[in-house]
Amino acid sequence: MDRAQDELIALRYKELARHFDSWEKTKDLIDQLIDIILNYRRSGHPGGSRSKVHGLLVTLLGGGMRWDIRHPEKRFGDRFVLVGGHTIPLIYTTLAVFKEALRLKCQQTGDKRYQVLNAEKRALTWEDLLNFRHRGGLSGHAEMEGKTLFLKFNTGPSGHGGPPAWRWRSSGPGRTA
Repeated sequence: MDRAQDELIALRYKELARHFDSWEKTKDLIDQLIDIILNYRRSGHPGGSRSKVHGLLVTLLGGGMRWDIRHPEKRFGDRFVLVGGHTIPLIYTTLAVFKEALRLKCQQTGDKRYQVLNAEKRALTWEDLLNFRHRGGLSGHAEMEGKTLFLKFNTGPSGHGGPPAWRWRSSGPGRTA
């Protein structure tokens, strides 16, 4: 890398560093929710999801993806393909924490830009987590529908999301994270 790139990276790091404490608290909330839903359901293995919390938060909050939790259907937003479908508790709990943060911010400020339109059908909440792996509830693997439009493929077991992610990266609009 040349000096100019090093300086840009250092500047970006400095900009993001002021958010690290908040990200760490968010990570802890997501981590705890993963444990709660898997223990409540008495099903699943939390290791895969818990090991990826930091990586997902950096991707979503650090500017690595163009996305909007309020409008996941946006045409040119980046696509998220979860290659290891068994780590879906990470996605569900992250979406629930982000949705709750938006709800609280809207309540505190009265600013409507924090609202998710038609939220009861489109925004995953902590209450939805109680129906993880129950009939009619959240699926044990990634599905792109209703409250999980953030996902673009049902990936199934580990590794099955790789080929579709590569396909979208090389031919689809937007970028794939």
